[in-house]
Amino acid sequence: MIDPAVRFTRALVCPPAASFANGLTHADLGPPDLALARAQHAAYVDALRRLGIAVTELPADPAYPDSTFVEDTAIVTAKGAILCRPGAPSRSGEVYSMHAALERLLVHEVPSITAPGTVDGGDICQAGNHVFIGLSARTNDAGADQLARWLHGK
Repeated sequence: MIDPAVRFTRALVCPPAASFANGLTHADLGPPDLALARAQHAAYVDALRRLGIAVTELPADPAYPDSTFVEDTAIVTAKGAILCRPGAPSRSGEVYSMHAALERLLVHEVPSITAPGTVDGGDICQAGNHVFIGLSARTNDAGADQLARWLHGK
């Protein structure tokens, strides 16, 4: 549950790149429909703007077909932002544009998970004052430990 006192004011998004169909997948659902994904993304951005949220759009990068999933590359909490270190090698380069964007928006250095740790933002769930860190093929113990220490200010 999101604290009702928290009001989102900014969002970082990235539209699906032309290479979107080449991204990682776990389901046998066939290739994604790029035109549909782009239309859905545009509707999402429009909804955010209608809610009064300032949207910063990162450029689509065909070198990273999964880069539209910006929530996987950084975690933002009341404490601040931390850059993830994706466990999927094909996604490691996505963090550079996210890092630059966060530093521009937050006007300070953004810490990051470092090797041998890996964290994928999709394995993180924030619920009230709690953050649940799931371990997976993309988030390992070392990364989870680093994230926990950062969250606790250590």
